Amino acid sequence: MLLSPTRMSDFPVEPRTHSQRRRRGGPLGLARLAVDRMVLSAVHGFVYATDGVSRAQRGTARKETVFQRGKLALHHVLPLEPFEFEIGTERVSHGLELHPTPIVLVPPLMVRPYIFDLRPDHSMVRTLRKEGFDVYVVDFGVPDEDDEEVRLDDYVLDYVPTCIDEALRHSGRPQVSIAGYCMGGIFGMLHLGAHRDRRIKNLVTIGSPVAFDEMGIISFLSVLGGKVIDPVMDVMGNVPSELVELGFKLLGGPKMLTRYVDLVTNLWDYEFLRGFDSISAWGSDFIPYPREAFKQMVKELAAGDKMRRGELTFGDKRVDLKAIECPVLAFAGKTDDIATLSATRAILEHLGSRDLEFREVPGGHIGVVAGSQAEQAVWRPMAEWLRAR
Repeated sequence: MLLSPTRMSDFPVEPRTHSQRRRRGGPLGLARLAVDRMVLSAVHGFVYATDGVSRAQRGTARKETVFQRGKLALHHVLPLEPFEFEIGTERVSHGLELHPTPIVLVPPLMVRPYIFDLRPDHSMVRTLRKEGFDVYVVDFGVPDEDDEEVRLDDYVLDYVPTCIDEALRHSGRPQVSIAGYCMGGIFGMLHLGAHRDRRIKNLVTIGSPVAFDEMGIISFLSVLGGKVIDPVMDVMGNVPSELVELGFKLLGGPKMLTRYVDLVTNLWDYEFLRGFDSISAWGSDFIPYPREAFKQMVKELAAGDKMRRGELTFGDKRVDLKAIECPVLAFAGKTDDIATLSATRAILEHLGSRDLEFREVPGGHIGVVAGSQAEQAVWRPMAEWLRAR
């Protein structure tokens, strides 16, 4: 546990102007501030290195599992309970009225679904719940050796449609909206493009590329790897989580070093540390990628660009992006080196929706969905956009 007090408001903070510094005692005040920060940095550093400061808070929003089949599950985030208060001698009960269309959140592969609920005060699911939405979260589970044969076909023809069916059944509503991050947003597009599902009222994508040949180094590696991926993956099996983590760090380049410089210089700031810890812990908690699904992803989507070209098929279903006619909102991180702006902006050219909006927001590939500015730049604007529809 972090030693009390835990909020920076309980400690001296650096005055912003020269006059403020003089009022605080000039050099003596600055010396005290430096000592305070040294002590806080030592305490916070010890706690961070031993137990972390926010890892235990991941995925703690109250929820119930409304469907489970093997590793696949659908979780329902429980609405806020009504509360009572007194006006004179009368007791009044007040509860938040839910919007009529639930939201189904779809995570990408390789990622645990708590990316949508990192900690109580920084959580997409809690933000949406407070905005009056009924929230469901898809959980694909953690692949193991038994899942090496799982293909993208299984996700598009079975897992995602099944979770949509169960969300509709549990909610009793005729339609749901889909919101997906990265591959989760792609799954939303693949579902609509393959099934022409009129039960989907709205689609929100976050950091989801459409033009895979616009993804820089990833595009190059995909084309190169597409020629040798079959024998390599047949030997390797599922893509190990450690390899996934290494890939993300390598793609991060110099940012992976500068972020640790930021950590050291801001170790005294508890709120900064909580955010850093939750993102870092998530970034070190990837899960394996099913072998056959990864082959398809590289050869058919990344290297073959078949989704955009209308050549992608699953069973007897052909994915036609022009068949997506529901309202669509797409977010893209301005500094995203994976789902680049040009790769995500292509959604404007290829979907059939007449109500299609593309927004550039602060953040890289992780920051766009879970960074410090995500609530104001993505979660709340998404809630406002959905509320209007």
